Amino acid sequence: MITIIIMTMKINFKNNQAQAKTKSQAGFSLVELMVAMVIGLFLLGGVITMFISTKGSDRMRDAISDMDANGRTAIAALRESILHAGYPSIHNVPMDKAFFTETDTVLLTSPKCRGGVIDRDIALPGARQKTRDRNRGDVITVISLADNPCATGQANCQANVANQNDEAKVFYDCASNILDNSASRDSRSVACSADPVAGMNNTMDAKIYSTFRLGSGPNRRTLVCDGSRGGANQAIADNIEAMQILYGIQRDNGNAIYRNAAEVGTDWGLVTSVQIALLVRSANNILQQASDQTQYTLLDNSVTINDADRRRLFRVYTTTIHLANQNKGKLLQ
Repeated sequence: MITIIIMTMKINFKNNQAQAKTKSQAGFSLVELMVAMVIGLFLLGGVITMFISTKGSDRMRDAISDMDANGRTAIAALRESILHAGYPSIHNVPMDKAFFTETDTVLLTSPKCRGGVIDRDIALPGARQKTRDRNRGDVITVISLADNPCATGQANCQANVANQNDEAKVFYDCASNILDNSASRDSRSVACSADPVAGMNNTMDAKIYSTFRLGSGPNRRTLVCDGSRGGANQAIADNIEAMQILYGIQRDNGNAIYRNAAEVGTDWGLVTSVQIALLVRSANNILQQASDQTQYTLLDNSVTINDADRRRLFRVYTTTIHLANQNKGKLLQ
């Protein structure tokens, strides 16, 4: 009897061990697997959403950074040239006009520089380079008198810094300014300057023209400069959708009245400041959906963007440039 009980207990113990081993090897049930999959999908969705959001933020930040760079580059180039509007050179030769406008005659020939061999200009300004108003891209051409960049008695000072004239400020145009300025300190710059001894026979012929405009055709959104000394069509900044320019004339009460080029008329000698507004766009589509904003105001001009560009970012950049060399006479009320 005792033996039977002991054998029964052993059998039960082995059965319990087998059942425990079977349970330990059973794994997850279908319900548990489904719950785990749902939780995993939620976590994965969160990670993907965060990744997409971060990537979108990075694209937005990069686009804004590129737009700021284009805007700053364009404004800096415009400012540097426009500040020299009407510049009389270090020889202080009074300028009759600081801007090449619609009332001016297009130059057909270039006067010879000192010695009668070198032409003053490489590329003369034409009709399309006259300062004027356009629908989306105004044009401005600044005139300055050229300094002699070399010390007295030096006909060329490219290679020797000791022979350069440190007081010279303007001896290159907006196009050649992009290049190495030392390359502008050559025999042309000396013979074609306003220097009464080494430069032009008529100092008033020592003019440098710098034109800023938006390109045409496939490059119509590129700000370019045309220079009379360095050549034409030097790109300054890309993705400039529109540009507007107004000209400030100071009145007796101390305030300035701003007019477009057509409204200035015969008062160009009274312009003492220039306002510029640029509409800059992102290089690519950034927005997930097309923007509801289709018009942007520059100074007093409204610009409508194309439907195909409504997923791009747009920003307006403005600046006011006060002219140091212009006639300070006031427009009477």
